[in-house]
Amino acid sequence: MSKRILLFFSGYAKSTFKNIQNLIYSNLLLFSIFFSNCQNSPLSNIHDAETAKVTLALVTQLGPRSATISWECSSSQPGSVVYGRGGIESASISLENAKIHSMTLQNLESNTDYIASVFCSSDISNLQGVPIAFKTWVSDFPNRTRGLWVVGGIGADANPVSQIDFYDPVTTTWFPAATSIPTPRAFANVVSHKEKIYVIGGLEKQAGVYVASKKTEVYDPYLDQWKTLADMPTANQGGVIASVGEEIFIIAGTTTTDMTTGTVLNTVSRFFPGIGPTGVWQSFVSLTAIFARIDMAGCGLNGSILFTGGRFNADGSAQVTSDGYVPSVNSTTSAGEPSINLARHGSGSACVKPLNSDSFPTDPEWFAVIGGSTGTSTLQPVGSITPSNRTDFSQIGSGAFTIGPILPASVYYPGTQASYETRKLFVLGGATALNIPTDTVYSIGLQNPIASTWTTETQKMPRARYAHKVIRIDR
Repeated sequence: MSKRILLFFSGYAKSTFKNIQNLIYSNLLLFSIFFSNCQNSPLSNIHDAETAKVTLALVTQLGPRSATISWECSSSQPGSVVYGRGGIESASISLENAKIHSMTLQNLESNTDYIASVFCSSDISNLQGVPIAFKTWVSDFPNRTRGLWVVGGIGADANPVSQIDFYDPVTTTWFPAATSIPTPRAFANVVSHKEKIYVIGGLEKQAGVYVASKKTEVYDPYLDQWKTLADMPTANQGGVIASVGEEIFIIAGTTTTDMTTGTVLNTVSRFFPGIGPTGVWQSFVSLTAIFARIDMAGCGLNGSILFTGGRFNADGSAQVTSDGYVPSVNSTTSAGEPSINLARHGSGSACVKPLNSDSFPTDPEWFAVIGGSTGTSTLQPVGSITPSNRTDFSQIGSGAFTIGPILPASVYYPGTQASYETRKLFVLGGATALNIPTDTVYSIGLQNPIASTWTTETQKMPRARYAHKVIRIDR
């Protein structure tokens, strides 16, 4: 699954170009002295050859441990390349006279920035090179970082789905069953933490009966390996999960399939994945009340955990109010967050947070709440649903949720996630009626979703599902 990437730097800023040139010349001084003393070297025979100019330079292939650089000369000459991590660490020379050169740089560090400069000459005392900057891949599959992972849920056969399907929005390509969860679960707490996928709690089927799970399983997408970690102290399904710093937090949810008897009230579950071989769980009580609800929309953003809607534990009714939990002070914001415009539970949700490294880093941050059910039920799975096509978007800092464009279809418990590369928010699957999952995918623009319209994607999911989560591993 190699991918060809073109990086052309002819428009490099002059100041940057000059700095790199100075760095190259200073680092090549010893290299030049070495070859000037090699009178018997084949280089001495072509020392007086015309020094050609580089007319085109590009990186034609990248990997985690290698990079192939190609360049064109204005005339047929030997070629040279020097490269390193901020300074010149290595050099390679081709003695063959040619207008087009290509060299593969080996033994590079993965996920690392490099600077290289290419030359159309073997006369390294009079070089006229072109600088190229590149970054090696994290792994042989860079789409694993930018893609969307569809995890868990209930399929058309009314059983938990074990297969994790992977979607690359950039190439609109599905990779069915990229991996499978060792313990299939629905309504699980799923989160990305340190570029790994954690599947915690949820409902699993035992002898045909759903039971709340304590299991913690983690998947490393780059090693393609699953590992079983320490069980939760108490089962939790339908909670809100987030990665904050070095830890994973779960709030709300319930410990059984009947929320009237098992709702987790003010208990916060904190997981330390980095302690010991299987991690360490800790449970404690929040200093302020956390909503006694299940199936809230929620996600982590800027060190806080935002949550809204859900079902009230006493009667299973859909709720409208919102709050936020701040782990650093072990307290909520005491209902200081804006309410959604329609009470519902089982909504898809995503915290949209562009990074400086993204293609559109100045796009706003959003808390998106998509679809859900306005019905009432105290059981999990629910006995009935009233799917909704409503959407709510809160631009962070605005203090309000705004009604967004109506979905083309009403869906309960869809998966929702952002693709910053394509500048879209995706909604995947969900149930259009009780136990009737869909495989349809919708998308909307990220820059201003309130003023955008939904698009039905032509590529459907490999398998229909609901009560699942969609995540990306880089945030």
